Amino acid sequence: MDRPKRKENFKLEEVGGEILLYHPETAKILYCNETAKLIWQLCDGSRTEDEIAGILREAFPEEGDAVADDVKETLKQFLDHGAVELA
Repeated sequence: MDRPKRKENFKLEEVGGEILLYHPETAKILYCNETAKLIWQLCDGSRTEDEIAGILREAFPEEGDAVADDVKETLKQFLDHGAVELA
């Protein structure tokens, strides 16, 4: 199963109360929420999408099944922006 991995040169920073994922050379910017920030940090190439969702489901049990949808959508955005690759 595919394991999302952060691509080099993308940076995650908090600026003025906003969380930004950006590539300094291409000026691609993706605005992130706290959940996206956690997902980004878990994209180290060792976990599958389901494993990432499981970790977040344990951390936020009140979110229930919505966690899996959030992970899927966030990873899609990361892929669309070229910020992660599937290993």
